[in-house]
Amino acid sequence: MLFLLFLTGCSVVTRNAASGSFKDTIARNTKRITIERDFTVVMSMDIIRLSRQVRQAYVDEYAGTYMLSKAAKQAMLEEQKAQAKQWDAFFLIVYTSPRTYSSLNSDDPLWKLYLESDGKTLSPSSLSRMESQRELMKGFFPEINSWDEVYLVKFPRQAGEVKGSARLRFIVTGILGKGDADF
Repeated sequence: MLFLLFLTGCSVVTRNAASGSFKDTIARNTKRITIERDFTVVMSMDIIRLSRQVRQAYVDEYAGTYMLSKAAKQAMLEEQKAQAKQWDAFFLIVYTSPRTYSSLNSDDPLWKLYLESDGKTLSPSSLSRMESQRELMKGFFPEINSWDEVYLVKFPRQAGEVKGSARLRFIVTGILGKGDADF
């Protein structure tokens, strides 16, 4: 009896997990580049394109998780739409082997990033490491582990693109190898 009284006073804590539709949207907009040297992976990068579909799914997931009001959700969606008009943006989940560690946003990185869009090769407008938001990111993207670095990279959107439908090629290159992924 005492045990039952004890149980009724306990609350249950569960970890929010991303919904199936959110995970499916992310999976459709994610590509992986793996660079090997001497039969060893020196760099693996999951690239999540922040397409309009991903942005919409993220707003829906975030608003549901944090119980946002309809007005707050709409404001967040409008902000995402404005960002999408200005930038082709990507989340990068990067693993580099300990022997070849190189931060992407250092002064002299081992790896360089480019985006081919509308016949042009673009360099990033910004590249930022997402360390301060790591736990939030892991909540939405459980693939992130302790050995990965997470970045947000933005490229200027080209004027010729119509509603984000342009074919894009994401390129990572360096002295240890090169890889690309088509979106």
